[in-house]
Amino acid sequence: MGCGWDPTMPLDRLIDHLQANWRETAAYAPLLAAGRPAFAWEWLRRDSGYRQAALGRAGPPASAWGLHEFEPPEQDFRSARPMWRRSAWPLVLEADALDGGPELERLDISGLRRLVSVRRSDGAEHLLLSDGAHSIRLDLLSGTLLEGPTLLRYRIAGLTGTAGPLLALRQLLALSSTGTFSKPLHRPERRAARWILVLRAFDAMSSGADQRAIAEFLLDRRAGLARWRIAEPSLRSRAQRLVREAKRMASGGYRDLLRGPPAADERHAPGRWLEKCDFEYSSL
Repeated sequence: MGCGWDPTMPLDRLIDHLQANWRETAAYAPLLAAGRPAFAWEWLRRDSGYRQAALGRAGPPASAWGLHEFEPPEQDFRSARPMWRRSAWPLVLEADALDGGPELERLDISGLRRLVSVRRSDGAEHLLLSDGAHSIRLDLLSGTLLEGPTLLRYRIAGLTGTAGPLLALRQLLALSSTGTFSKPLHRPERRAARWILVLRAFDAMSSGADQRAIAEFLLDRRAGLARWRIAEPSLRSRAQRLVREAKRMASGGYRDLLRGPPAADERHAPGRWLEKCDFEYSSL
């Protein structure tokens, strides 16, 4: 990801590219409009274990990373289409494709081909409709959507586990009606700026930057002054929190992004969708 990103870039050069751009705010700006799966992917593709496994060198299967299949780590969120499993990303709508039905009630994805990615595994058809920044996940447990307009019977049951699938259904209905992702149902994440800052801090650390450099470029230029740790204790504390959070996210904490509440229903969703992630700091 970043300015001058090239989708054909070899993986070793990709890592150097990510690390070299951590000072460039513009390189991360596209993430401001991205959803949680996009942020999770940016962390996952930086994971050395995932990169090795995705290249077939060593490591567990894609399911261990929450995916149905490996996605090339050299692709940033704008071109990658990671297919997150329902166990990792609760905003997955399950359905069965039925024969027949009124024409107006059948879903036709022919006009959405540019957005559609399909994987088949576990006896199901897994669909992702995504432009990179926004996404909708659908699992067809029987039948297919690839052979023309299809009537769907949705599988939604229970109480606390319905918020994610219901939101995915609302998003799907809006997309099928307008051909575009609904802005009210795909709102920008209010924590996006913080998440970007944490990601940049990790890229900085990976490039060899020390805490002072991270604080100076990402938080406050006063960190460049002599004896800044003594003269600016609050700035030092902010830098320490940022570095700790970057390390936590890189160690798998990014999966909390997928388990957190969706932006559209953040205040009203039941159960675990009200769980808070540890990404907010009053000092920002």
